[in-house]
Parts: sequence; structure tokens; C-alpha cells
Amino acid sequence: TIGTTQNGWTAGEVDYLCDGVDDQEEIIQALNDLPAIGGEIVILDGIYNITASIHIPKNNVSLRGNGNATILKRMYDSTDTDIGPTARGLITLRQKYGCKIQDLQIDGNRATYTASYNPSICLYGSDNNTVTGNTCNNGYIGIYLDSSNNNTVTGNTCNNNSRGIYLYDSHNNIVIGNTCNNDYYGIYLHYAGKNTVTGNTCNNNNFGIRLSSYSSNNTVTGNTCYNNDYGIRLSSYSSNNTVTGNTCYNNDYGI
Repeated sequence: TIGTTQNGWTAGEVDYLCDGVDDQEEIIQALNDLPAIGGEIVILDGIYNITASIHIPKNNVSLRGNGNATILKRMYDSTDTDIGPTARGLITLRQKYGCKIQDLQIDGNRATYTASYNPSICLYGSDNNTVTGNTCNNGYIGIYLDSSNNNTVTGNTCNNNSRGIYLYDSHNNIVIGNTCNNDYYGIYLHYAGKNTVTGNTCNNNNFGIRLSSYSSNNTVTGNTCYNNDYGIRLSSYSSNNTVTGNTCYNNDYGI
């Protein structure tokens, strides 16, 4: 378990104690101390100031918070890299499988940290993972899958991002039951195929759900898109998609 003095936790109550400065250091240490086969890290209630990317270093790791009571606050800009302290993603999976990122609130702090390489959660070349129950606010991208397949992204909330959930060159993923509000793109697929996008709610975005640039053979079903400029938009050679059973209202363009 990880706690922070900022929320009243003491060294006797937790395994790793943060102090509000470079709080990723204790989180990274806890992750590194897990056995090679993986395990679970629990981050308790509090605000954690994050000044470098948190890489999950092993397969089969669960990184879990206590919902919106566990806040990881971005305090740095990422760069266009997938490794190192400024890697894309406040939390980063790189070529990992069997991991779960769950029940965290990530504050992208976009008013101060404005780089376009600032996803809150980034999966790069990582398959068969789960991202569930997180809230990703005020970032450039909420949840970003790059060259990552067979993952499940479920029950997350992404507000006030440029892109809420973004799949790039990622295939056979399930994006289910998420809420994306006040983003430029709520859910955005780019060169992404054979994904299932179902049961999501996208409102007050420019695009609720957009399939772009050869995003083909996807299933978009049972979503609710309202108060967007475009509820659901397919463009740029996106072919053989199934769009069925969606509810689109109060948009400039429904589908």
C-alpha cells in the first residue's frame, strides 16, 4: 500500500509513504519491489504530485486506487518518447500484458502542462490488459492505446481532454461503458480495426465517436451521443464498419 502525508497517512499505516514531492518515486519503488510474476499496488486516498512518468515494469501487475479519492496530479510535460521519465503517459505500459490500471483519478493539469504528448494513461505495444474505472480529466489525451491489441477499456470517465479515448494502430480492443464529456474527440479510432465500441456515452464533444484514416471492420453499437457537433463520424477510407443501435440526439450531425 501507498499513502501520503498530505492526507494524514503515517509510516506505520502504509508500506510506502509519499510526502507531496516527486510522489512517483515511492510508487515506482513499490512497483519495482513486486515479485517477477507481478502483484498488486494499492494507492490510498490523497493527492499525489507526479513529476515523471510511472512505468509499470512487469507483466500481471494491478495498480489500483480508491476511485476519485486517489488523485494523481501531473506536474510535468511529457515528450515524444515511450521510455524514460518524460515518456508519453503519466502511467505507461510498454510491451506489457496482463496488467490492470484501476480506480484512479488522473488530473492532467492542462492549464499548466500543455504538451501534446501528455496522455494520462498510455499503452504502447501492450496486449491483453485492462483499464477500468479511472477518471482522466484535463489532459491532452485521457487513455491512449498505441499499437496495442486485445485490451479492455471499460467504465472510465474522460473529461475536458483533446481526446478522451484514443486508439491508434490498435486492434481487437473492447471499449465499453465509458463516458467522454467535453473533449474534442470523445472516442477516436485512427488506423484502428476490428475494435468493439459499445455502450459508451459521449456528450458535449466536437466529435462523440470518430473513425478515421483506414479504421475498418469495427463495431460501434449501443452508444449514446448527444450535444456534439458530430455524434458519430466515419471518414477517410474507414470501411466495412458496423454501426447499429446507437442513440444520437441534439447533435449538428447525428451519424
